[in-house]
Amino acid sequence: MMEPQVVDLEDDSINFWASLGVSPHADQMPLHNVQIVDHQAQPPPAAAQPQSICKDLFPIESDPCLEPRLGMEFESSEAAKTFYIAYAGRVGFSVRIARSRKSKCSESIIMLRFVCSREGFSKEKRVVAGKKTRKRAASIREGCNAMLEVLRRGDNKWVVTKLVKEHNHEVGLPSRVHYIAIETDAVVNPYIGMEFESVKSAKTFYYSYASRVGFEARVRQSRKSQDESLKMLKLVCSRHRHHSGRENNGEDTERVHVLDPSRDGCDALFEIIRKDKDVWMVSKLILEHTHELNPAPASRVRCVRSQGEVLVIAKNFADTRNLLLNGQDSQHPREMRYNDLGPEDADSLFEYLKNAQVEDPAFFYAVQCDKNGRTANIVWADAKARMAYYHFGDAVRFETTYRKNKENIPIVIFSGVNHHAQFVVFGCALLVDESEASFAWLFEKWLEAMRVGPPVSLLTELNRGMAAAIAKVLPDTHHIFCEKHILDTIKEELHDMFPELEPFITDLRKCIDGCRIEESFESGWNSVIIKHGFRNNELLQSLYDIRQQWVPAYTKKSFYPRNLLPQTCENIDKVIEKYFSSKTQLRMAVWQLGQAISSSFETEAQADYLTMFQMPALRTASPVEKQGSSIFTSRIFGIFQEQFVESFGYHAERLEDETVHKYHVTVYEGDDETHTVSFNPDQSTVNCSCCLFESCGILCRHALRIFIIEGVRALPKAYVLKRWTKHAKNIITLDNYIDLRGYREDPSTARFNDLCCDAVKCAKEASKSSELYKIAKEALHKALDEVVLSSNNIREQQNLQSCTTSLKKPRKFVKAKDSSGKSLKRSASKSPLMEGDGIR
Repeated sequence: MMEPQVVDLEDDSINFWASLGVSPHADQMPLHNVQIVDHQAQPPPAAAQPQSICKDLFPIESDPCLEPRLGMEFESSEAAKTFYIAYAGRVGFSVRIARSRKSKCSESIIMLRFVCSREGFSKEKRVVAGKKTRKRAASIREGCNAMLEVLRRGDNKWVVTKLVKEHNHEVGLPSRVHYIAIETDAVVNPYIGMEFESVKSAKTFYYSYASRVGFEARVRQSRKSQDESLKMLKLVCSRHRHHSGRENNGEDTERVHVLDPSRDGCDALFEIIRKDKDVWMVSKLILEHTHELNPAPASRVRCVRSQGEVLVIAKNFADTRNLLLNGQDSQHPREMRYNDLGPEDADSLFEYLKNAQVEDPAFFYAVQCDKNGRTANIVWADAKARMAYYHFGDAVRFETTYRKNKENIPIVIFSGVNHHAQFVVFGCALLVDESEASFAWLFEKWLEAMRVGPPVSLLTELNRGMAAAIAKVLPDTHHIFCEKHILDTIKEELHDMFPELEPFITDLRKCIDGCRIEESFESGWNSVIIKHGFRNNELLQSLYDIRQQWVPAYTKKSFYPRNLLPQTCENIDKVIEKYFSSKTQLRMAVWQLGQAISSSFETEAQADYLTMFQMPALRTASPVEKQGSSIFTSRIFGIFQEQFVESFGYHAERLEDETVHKYHVTVYEGDDETHTVSFNPDQSTVNCSCCLFESCGILCRHALRIFIIEGVRALPKAYVLKRWTKHAKNIITLDNYIDLRGYREDPSTARFNDLCCDAVKCAKEASKSSELYKIAKEALHKALDEVVLSSNNIREQQNLQSCTTSLKKPRKFVKAKDSSGKSLKRSASKSPLMEGDGIR
């Protein structure tokens, strides 16, 4: 007769399943009922002998709400974990926890990521057992991307923020999923002789008991009979001491015990043997543990997974269904927003903004609330940001890429480039959504803070709601879409349908960047579209229809120095990545961002110092180059100098001999693209088809070549933008330079800008102390009263002069008849004075 076979069921996956109260090992016997069969040798008191303590609630197929989707909400992380394990069982794959994150404030878990057990990559493991080598029962990871990630909001609810449902492998056989509710509060503890109608019933009972008492159970051993049917199963505490294998020392094979520090050698066990065909009885039982127990709350949902079965166990029906389905009826799931962090966090931020305004009256902030009174949107800008906008706010970038990371608080930043081609911030905001209303409110409040008028150009990502808001609030601003975002959109939208997309993107990028003439771009675009078979693609056609807002061949005449503007600021990126999350208080995050912005202004001050006291080296004897070195900052002069030196390598061919001289300019070595340059000798103005000056404010090599030919020995005033000079931040506009916004707009706007400069300078000096603040306030009020009084006097004088002029004009008379029929002479018109006084 053969000896009974003892099977060691320990493997790496047990540790994970044990942590969830789940075991991956079981036989193939179906679970028909979860019921304790009351055939004990020594029955306990009758109160502890319920005939049935569990009830199957509902079949999974009857509830479509149990399909995972973004925005799902759960009352607890345990409910989220149980839900995903049940879903995985229904689909046919296993789950493990791949990542978690703690809050820096409270050290509590705020994020959990559940993945398919085949996520990542690993090799098959083998264990040496004597002279035999056998494969270890461990799953092989295949790089599967299926996952579900939940994040804890400020209201302590958990929301699904990331979800991937597709697997890169065939899933296994689906498990039967049962949602079980314990119908009674009666507590039944295991005892010797306790009987169950199936091995599944016994395992479910012990797992539930372990969770209630406060430890984790796992399968330790099983024994089969001669007919290979299961006859014994032993479950132990997860802290039961175990070995990791055998080690071969020379000729002798010796078992080496490798102890796990987390396992305390606990002897608690639960062993069942098959008594009859359908009856299992507890044969060995140890209830005492050598470690502290951690009982689970009564409402905790527990999940037990066995081969072919997934059991979700709760105290009652409400606990099971409410915890799993809480918030699932919402038709509009939303991502995590900063106002989900809690009202205390928002109040703390408001207090910080108020204190900042008290300390610096030039600090601006505005808050918008929704219909429920919750904070919706916030925008703020300090004095340095507002002053920077006055000097360099002609070209603005509205940065919203930080919102794309769902783990970050959704912050947006207004930025630009200063006279050293450095990153500069014009204001920040927190937005809860990307609706047109939110963007419209933000742009209105931001303009209110900046005072000096809208920018010449505004660069944004491609967003329909944002574009509609800009058209309403900033109708005179050139709205440009980011070329990089356009290409990223094409990749994202077309990648699934056309995996081999990179050659198309390469050709398209060459067409966009290489064609600087509109006709050349259109022919190049059509060639690329036809070559790669995208003639009828709706996305590409829609982007082509708005080409005037993103293709350089069309936007080159709008001032926006895209080649000089840094894409991001490293210090600001680090602060946002580190602090703008649910782990950090809003107040601290905003303060850290302010510190990073202040450091950028310190970098600007260092560049100012070097520009003033370090003269750059000249490469020619031209007075034009020498003039540029004395007026431009070091960084801008380097760009100007490069253009000037390279202009000597170009050839110019005169086309016409008229008032305006026209040239075709090409490089000597041969250039396929010819640039047309027009020069007016009377006004010393030049215009090039490449439009470098119009877009960047720096003369191109083609125009500089014509200056050399025409004998221009000094840069005309029209080609020296103040924003690129060493004196860019001077409050008084010098006669030798032009301001882009003042130059482009009417005289009244230029006067408005100049007065704003004086007012800002006054505010900057007066904000240093409360005494100076009072003096400035009284002076401004007095000046305002005098301006209003003078304006009224001027208006009255104009009205009087208009009236006098009207009275001096000869009157024309027409014949009329009175009631008696006699002819009367009447004035054809009345004076404005008589009309206004009601004189007939």
